This record gives sequence, structure tokens and C-alpha cells, in this order.
Amino acid sequence: MAAVLPCTAHARKSTRRHKLSHYKTAHKEYDKPFYETSFTTDSVSADTLLNFAQSLLGTRYRSATSDPDRGFDCSGFVSYVFKNFNLNVPRSSGEFINVGEKVSYEDARPGDIIIFTSPTNRHRIGHVGIVYSNNGDDFKFIHSTSGKEHGVTITTMDDTYKRRFVQVVRVLKQNDTMLASR
Repeated sequence: MAAVLPCTAHARKSTRRHKLSHYKTAHKEYDKPFYETSFTTDSVSADTLLNFAQSLLGTRYRSATSDPDRGFDCSGFVSYVFKNFNLNVPRSSGEFINVGEKVSYEDARPGDIIIFTSPTNRHRIGHVGIVYSNNGDDFKFIHSTSGKEHGVTITTMDDTYKRRFVQVVRVLKQNDTMLASR
């Protein structure tokens, strides 16, 4: 059985971009960042992960928070869902670009992580969610948004999000070999 690293989620989200050098300084006990460490994801299915994520639908949006009793920001929601299965991912949306295996938008599967630019700065990563479904033209993701839904919701990919799309990353190893469908 592979060792699972303890979660190191940050209590507050900095307004500055997190840098890898800051992480290494603050977490000297590890030789490399936790998101570069191999995951034990072969036992977690996309359906299990998404069923848990769905149980959080309606939880309000709250900046710099990853507590279901208080609310979630986008990265707080994603990290909370993965942490529930002892899968450590970054707490800051900007660091998700360094996680897992990059896959194309067309190959995105439920349980993959989708990354977007900030709504106010198109040169900075500022939003993340979890792919919910990808059936051709019907692409959905679950996320915590500060938009009109103001909380955890399932959103259909629209032109606004398509313009902000950066990357899809795969953390769940089962997604490498099987196609989960919703």
C-alpha cells in the first residue's frame, strides 16, 4: 500500500500568486511538493468522487475558505473533495497547472480537473473545477463560483468559460484506462 501524505491545505488564500519556492520553504519536511508526489488514485473512481462533490451542491461561495460549514472558494472546493479521498492537490488555483497529467479538452473525463484564467486577469490562472461530463457538445463541470449561483453548482461550458479555458489535468489513474460517463 502506498503511503499517503498528510494534507497541507492553506487556511487562507493569498492575494499573491503562490510560488513553488515559497512552498518548499514553508514545507521543508518534503523533498518535493506534494503535488509532484505520485498519487494513490487507482482505488478512487470518478463516480465516487463526483457523488461526494454533488453532496456539496448549494454550499455557499466564500473566498479563501475550504470548509463546507462556512463555504468554499473554487480551489477550496476542489481540494476539499480530493482531500476526502486522501488525495492531496494544491490549495491555490494557480498551482493546479502542475498537477497530474495534462489531457486535451476533448479527452477530458469526469473526475478530471479543469483550469481557467481569472475573470479579471486573462494572464493568470484564477479558477478551477472538476469535470462532471463530456459528451461532445455537452461539457459540464462542478465548481464553487462567486457568480450568480454564488456557491457549488454544476455549470455547462459556455462561451465565457471557453474563452477562459487553460487546461484539463488528470489525477485519477482510473481515468487513464476507463471512460466514466454521466
